[in-house]
Amino acid sequence: MKYSRILLFSVGLYLLLIALSTIATKIVGFDEMTQSTSYIYTQYVLGFVASLIVYLYLGYRQTVSPYKQAFLVAAVYWLINLSVGALLYILLEITIEPLIYLIPVLLHVIAVLLGTLLGIQLRSKKIKRNKNC
Repeated sequence: MKYSRILLFSVGLYLLLIALSTIATKIVGFDEMTQSTSYIYTQYVLGFVASLIVYLYLGYRQTVSPYKQAFLVAAVYWLINLSVGALLYILLEITIEPLIYLIPVLLHVIAVLLGTLLGIQLRSKKIKRNKNC
């Protein structure tokens, strides 16, 4: 198991989700973002799809213990996410409600399980197809 790969995927996922959030905020507008439920749902969907794609790729490429690696990536990602949230609270006094993390955590767990499963299935189909050729 390569820990550098775990860190790379975790940081990459974190930066990807920040970029998607920034793009969505620019489109909707900063003033409307806290009041728009469609923005919040769009944010959840974009984050879920991006996470799903990352874990699908990880499950496809990782041949040994893909679920273990995916959960380690998720754990490091959430460690980064919560650390940045704590730093924002300490340095800028930006309060973050713990319930705000509930839905993203649930969606992230689903993305880890589903994405890794789909990646493994895609890899096994490719292997079967190569054996038949």
